[in-house]
Amino acid sequence: MIKGIAASPGYAAEPVFVLKQTELVIPRVKIAAALVEQEQQKLREALVQVKEEIAVTREDVRQRLGEHECAIFDSHLMILDDPTLIQEMDNEIIEENKNATWAAHHVFSGHAAFFEQLDDGYLRERAADFKDLRDKIARHMLGIIDSSLDQIDRPVIIVTHDLTPSQTARLNPEWIKGIVTEIGGTTSHSAILARTLQIPAVVGCGKILGDITDDTNLALDGNTGELYLHPDAERITRYHRLQREYVEELANLRDAAHAPALTSDGKRIEVAGNIGTPEDCKSVLANGGDGIGLFRSEFLFLEREQMPSEEEQFEAYAAVAREMAGRPVIIRTMDIGGDKHLPYLQMEPEENPFLGFRAIRLCLAEKEMFLTQLRAILRASTFGNVKVMFPMIATVEELLEAKALWELAKEQLVARQTPFAEQIETGIMIEVPSAALIADQLAPHVDFFSIGSNDLIQYTFAADRMNQKVGYLYNPGHPAILRLIDKVVQDAHAQGKWVGVCGEMAGDPLYAKELVGLGVDELSMTPTSIPKMKQEIQGMVVHSK
Repeated sequence: MIKGIAASPGYAAEPVFVLKQTELVIPRVKIAAALVEQEQQKLREALVQVKEEIAVTREDVRQRLGEHECAIFDSHLMILDDPTLIQEMDNEIIEENKNATWAAHHVFSGHAAFFEQLDDGYLRERAADFKDLRDKIARHMLGIIDSSLDQIDRPVIIVTHDLTPSQTARLNPEWIKGIVTEIGGTTSHSAILARTLQIPAVVGCGKILGDITDDTNLALDGNTGELYLHPDAERITRYHRLQREYVEELANLRDAAHAPALTSDGKRIEVAGNIGTPEDCKSVLANGGDGIGLFRSEFLFLEREQMPSEEEQFEAYAAVAREMAGRPVIIRTMDIGGDKHLPYLQMEPEENPFLGFRAIRLCLAEKEMFLTQLRAILRASTFGNVKVMFPMIATVEELLEAKALWELAKEQLVARQTPFAEQIETGIMIEVPSAALIADQLAPHVDFFSIGSNDLIQYTFAADRMNQKVGYLYNPGHPAILRLIDKVVQDAHAQGKWVGVCGEMAGDPLYAKELVGLGVDELSMTPTSIPKMKQEIQGMVVHSK
């Protein structure tokens, strides 16, 4: 048995099809000044061709899966239209005299490398999108056609190093019964598409290609991440039956997900989605989400040469508010610092960046930048049920200073005669143990708490969750974590405030009953986890506090 990461639930038992990755050899040529315009034109033509290819893929996905699953490709088109990226590629051609193919490959590789080093799993997986686009551009410029997937005309399990979102979108579930990759994570766009296509997937299996050849029989369990080479007839028959049952169950789950999640004692638990871009709203709605429990606004600030304007931020926040049509939208103010750096801010290197100048600490120092964001959020509040949330609060003093700036932003809009909603709920992330321990002192100043379980766990145990050597300490179900959550909920409820959880713990069925039993009011997670979580909660026999 081989153990990987369960990325898309379900079962498969079929022969293997090894999908070989085309090795792209990118020519690096120093061009003469007279050829600069010609290379720029080559770049423009390649970008147009790639956008046309993505548009075709998008339309195919729309027809097969619906408009809500096109967000990935809308995001790719936005990246290709980003004037900052285009300027970076032009600079490589004009100032460095690089050929267009190398310039595009170099710029997109740089952006992919930036995202790969981030701690936030959602943002880290965005590196795959830049690599996908990088290789698309290169193939168009080099005249390479990737037709390997078109050869498949029988039921198989694809085994490969990695799958791009574009490749995943081309998979035909009639023949592709499972996916196995050497690398990857559960929040990648490829994993999200695999779940939508109902193709079981196991990722992060290491150097499995060395043990597998075409037509090797393989069985996979996408629920546990287990792989079995050369399965016996009993396992093959059982996995085929389990997959049929799972597909039927999933159809029922999605139908039921649009109803409220009620416990046995009648308490409604809000089940919301975490998003990073406005396009992600479609998936939340398609999966029956009750709202947006976490909009990671820092996505708007990353990989740019200058800070997004108030207008740009307003448009993004308003788009989400409009899309969610009155459902709650919690916008977390930018969580910059730690592993997320902005080139347009003077951010000095720190020995311990995750314990340093990040999130609310940076915002309180960069007041004008913070006020710009707060005004944009306030303006967007006229388009829906917008709430604001401050990250990384550790003391009452920090919270009061943030709220003072929130009030100042309101005064600035009043002076401009710019409208905003009169009543906007404000909340904070509970991700620092000190905040959990003084929740009773913080509660009078907010309308809600949202527990960021990822950071709360790693700060409580002083253990980097990405460091395998101390990974044994990263335990969401440890009594220390449950006691902190219990204290936060009790302190909040005693003062009439509600509590959500928006870290990975919130979307894990293993911890659903614990959290609901402790009295948590809202759970926010990856959109595709919503239907299963609602099923877990329905009729849950608990007596919440």
